[in-house]
Amino acid sequence: MAKADRYFSEYIRLRDSDQNCNAICITCRKVAHISEMDAGHFIDRSHKATRYEEQNVNAQCRACNRFQSGRQYEHGIAIDLKYGAGTADELLQKSRQIFRANQAFYESEAERFKQLAEEQRQHKRC
Repeated sequence: MAKADRYFSEYIRLRDSDQNCNAICITCRKVAHISEMDAGHFIDRSHKATRYEEQNVNAQCRACNRFQSGRQYEHGIAIDLKYGAGTADELLQKSRQIFRANQAFYESEAERFKQLAEEQRQHKRC
């Protein structure tokens, strides 16, 4: 799971960054280099059904993610603006589903997000 988490976080921060690898925090709009950002989960990552759901996770500054509990309310509003009205509610509903994953699933996700991160990196000057 640790490998999948690492590559997923890298992919999300790269996905949400510009050509110079600067990203805007989804909740407070602070701009910072991806090395200073987190991949902030709207629905906490303890909910396995949405842990690797791309719409659930966005670049977020460390202050918002770590010290302000992810600012979930603002994150939900921003998700609806970014992905369409009702997306935050759909993620909440999905998070309540029972989800079981095995080691093969986590290895597959790690490989998938490693590849996606590499594709993002090829187009940026990080």
